[in-house]
Amino acid sequence: MAARGSLSLFSWIRFVFLSCCCFKQIDGVTYSIQYETPTTCGASQYYDIAGLVCRDCDSVSQTQSSDGLSCSCKSTYKTSSVEGGPSLTCEACPAGQVSTLDGWNCIYCDTLVQSQCEACPSGLIGAEYSITGVLQSNKTCVQCDAFSLPNADRTQCERCLRYLGTSDTCLCSSPNTLFNDLCLLSTELKQPREDTYRVTFEVLDSPLVSTFFSENLLGAEAACNIYQNLLACQLLGNLCVLLNYYPNSQSDACFFFEEIRFGLSPILADNIDWAMTMPWLKYSIDTADRILTETAIPTKFSADPLSTDSKLKLFVAQYGANGDYRGLVSVNGGVIQLCKDTVSEMDAAYTFAMTYTTSCKLTAQDLWNNYETTFYDMYLQYTNDAGEEALYAIPVLLDNYQDDEAFLNRRSANTNWQLTRRFFLVDNISGKESTTAPAKVVRYASSIEILVTMQQLDGETREGKIHPPLLKITYTELAYENNYDDNTEVTVDFRVTYEMNRDYGEYALSTSLGILSGVGIVWGLVRSNAWRRRAGLIYIDVKTMFKFVFFTFAALGNVFFIVLFSATLYWLTFFKLQGLVYLVLPTKRQEESFIWYLCFAFAFKGLEVLHLLVYQCLSDIFLIDWERSRGRVVQSNDAGGAKGNVAPVSIWRTYFVANEWNELQEMRRSNIFFQMAAMLFFLEVVGFKNLATTDPRSDVYINPDVYYGGYSRVLRFAVAAGIYLLLSLLQWVFFSFIYERFVEDSMRNFVDLCSMANVSVFVLSDSNYGYYIHGRSVHGFADTDMKEMRDQLKREEDNLCGQRGLLPNSEQQTFEMLLPQKFREQYNTIIQPLDSAAARIDGSRGRPDSGRNAQADKMIQAYQTMNRFLAAFLDHGIRDIDYVVKDKLLLEQIFDIEFYDPIDKGFFYNDGGHSFDNSLFYGHESTLQIFELLLFCLVDLMFTNYVLAAIITYLGSILMMKIRAGVGRANLAKKTLVDERFLI
Repeated sequence: MAARGSLSLFSWIRFVFLSCCCFKQIDGVTYSIQYETPTTCGASQYYDIAGLVCRDCDSVSQTQSSDGLSCSCKSTYKTSSVEGGPSLTCEACPAGQVSTLDGWNCIYCDTLVQSQCEACPSGLIGAEYSITGVLQSNKTCVQCDAFSLPNADRTQCERCLRYLGTSDTCLCSSPNTLFNDLCLLSTELKQPREDTYRVTFEVLDSPLVSTFFSENLLGAEAACNIYQNLLACQLLGNLCVLLNYYPNSQSDACFFFEEIRFGLSPILADNIDWAMTMPWLKYSIDTADRILTETAIPTKFSADPLSTDSKLKLFVAQYGANGDYRGLVSVNGGVIQLCKDTVSEMDAAYTFAMTYTTSCKLTAQDLWNNYETTFYDMYLQYTNDAGEEALYAIPVLLDNYQDDEAFLNRRSANTNWQLTRRFFLVDNISGKESTTAPAKVVRYASSIEILVTMQQLDGETREGKIHPPLLKITYTELAYENNYDDNTEVTVDFRVTYEMNRDYGEYALSTSLGILSGVGIVWGLVRSNAWRRRAGLIYIDVKTMFKFVFFTFAALGNVFFIVLFSATLYWLTFFKLQGLVYLVLPTKRQEESFIWYLCFAFAFKGLEVLHLLVYQCLSDIFLIDWERSRGRVVQSNDAGGAKGNVAPVSIWRTYFVANEWNELQEMRRSNIFFQMAAMLFFLEVVGFKNLATTDPRSDVYINPDVYYGGYSRVLRFAVAAGIYLLLSLLQWVFFSFIYERFVEDSMRNFVDLCSMANVSVFVLSDSNYGYYIHGRSVHGFADTDMKEMRDQLKREEDNLCGQRGLLPNSEQQTFEMLLPQKFREQYNTIIQPLDSAAARIDGSRGRPDSGRNAQADKMIQAYQTMNRFLAAFLDHGIRDIDYVVKDKLLLEQIFDIEFYDPIDKGFFYNDGGHSFDNSLFYGHESTLQIFELLLFCLVDLMFTNYVLAAIITYLGSILMMKIRAGVGRANLAKKTLVDERFLI
């Protein structure tokens, strides 16, 4: 203990000394070393792998080892100790002895010359130990027999050939050929033709002579054909795969392979495509349809992640380019995926019912240098009815396969497909013209797709059962000359998709659309007929046909939306909640019909909104002022008997009502900003968008450590539309039952304002149809001071005056109007000077004011005439033009139509509320909501971005409202003679 303590104290003192003395020189320390490699070391030096420098061996007893990384004892010294470091102890051998080949003993070799003591001549081995490892007294050089050769360190003889053929020695001399340790006679080899070793590439102008083919083809053919050599048969099969399976001549790999296969018995009695000792490369012609609809796989796959059958258990048998078998391994870990990622990300591809897609870029140099050409046969592992593990062969659909220059596998009908078995990921050997130069062309699997099809019976999916999966591969070529030096990047993708026969679903969808579209067309006929009556038309004309088209489009837009939302909501609900899988999402190809339907729905609703916008902006609006003059104005300097002028009626009440109507034109029953903000909150913040992933999970929160499928366009529409409709319903309930009842009802307030202002609103949305708001004051006048107005309100409150309704003792102030043709004719007679004068004023801007003033006077006169005419009409003061007030029939209310023509008298229908909001956006909230919803979903469909969709939808809605308000304001100013500057 004292010694150890002293040593520790000494070490501490040494450390302090070095710290004070040496470390002060830190600025002089160099951090660079001389560049040396094992090849720069001398014969008596070794390379220190720790210090990366050459160090000297003991010049007397040591020399450099064979690898140059250590010292070894000289031939007259034996190794007495070695510890793996620079320390090596060599002990001199007695006189006349040399070290054994292993260096640990000394041995006499007095029977051999000195040079043979160190190394025996070629073909001989040095015998130094007995078979039990006992050191012999003398070293002897022993000749190996004719069928063996010395091993690498010449310590024993090894069998030189595993298969000798007809050769009786270890020498396979010309004209015989050594192939895979098999000496083939020249008579056993086929004679090559001009095109035997040629390989055709699309990126080259002419075929090239492949070194890999010239070195292996004829030998593989002979060894496989004559001796059924397993390695040679696998190699021959690989060569055929490199030709894309198609025999181009009678002397290429595929022709040889098929020739041999037909001469052998099948490995399985019922599979004539798989011959004994041969790989299974192709299926028989015209069997694709039967193969892909087999129902022999009994496994019922589940979407439950805890189930043992929630994964596709795929395995591949691997073979090297020379045909050597490398094992049957699972595809997990990215074995057949060129896009590398974490193991969990890559293995997620085989989660059942998950649509998996990944894509990445690879450099061209990687394809040439970092990939080994390996061949694969794929199988699906399952448990058979006996409870035993079994393998089911997976067919391959090679996109590049040609037959007489026709790409059969690119046809839509699978009856002409040629299914194959073996595939590779990268081929950088067949394009070599020499063993030393890189391949002129490299081929790689640019697209790999595993397609799984669900079984169906009588149009219904068999829960959890599948047909054999199909592996679809597309190869792409790169020429060395144009891509290697530039380090071109190429894109590869890997997909796992699921599909089911959707004939029944498509039939149901198309049938629903057909039936409901027929209903929509009938509804269009009903609406156009109702419009014809409201427009005062007797016969159907071109304008009626146009109206029919717009009404039909509006109905079809609703039909398409309802059907699409119902279908996608079905997919979302049942796909995410299923146990045994019976429903998979539509593929990209199958989604095309959905995209077209969505585009049609948006187009139809867009035309409906455009028609609504034009329809409302072209409506006639007239404000009827019931106020009458209450006296005359007498000037102070007038004679005593002068009557004076009639006291004018203030126009400000009319202006005020017009301004309030203008504000109503921009009002809606929902808030678009709240709608979009709430959409983004639920979709992006809460995470409901994660319900639209292509995996069966229904997680709102995404675990970053778990792979989730990409987004499905169908599910994104279902999620977005569902949340949008729920928010719209929430806003409707809020505005209808809370805001309008307890805060403000703008429509009813406007009716009250009309009564207080003694102004009625007369709206003609069609020639003979419109809306009327009865605003005639029960007090006879409204142009008064504050005290008198207060008294008026008090009298109404105490029921000391009549009610505000159009009819006596009635509160009904709002009506729908269906007017007789005589009314319209009289109306046009009065309104024509008003429109003509307004047009002349617009055309005379910039001219002298005298002409404009004259036209303005005509407009005022026409306005006053119209005011008197409408007031007289409403007071039943025109004998030939009258109306009756009545209730609509139930069917008339339901279908918004009128059954009776106003031949003699017009009809004022009690609307029970405020039907006049149909002349505003306020009364068409559902139409606008569906249009904005479809716009939102269509933008998201194009960009897969809910945020962008919300922004564009918000801006589109604001723009639409501004257009409606601007055009409506101009029309209001024109019809009511209110200066547009007063409409704010």
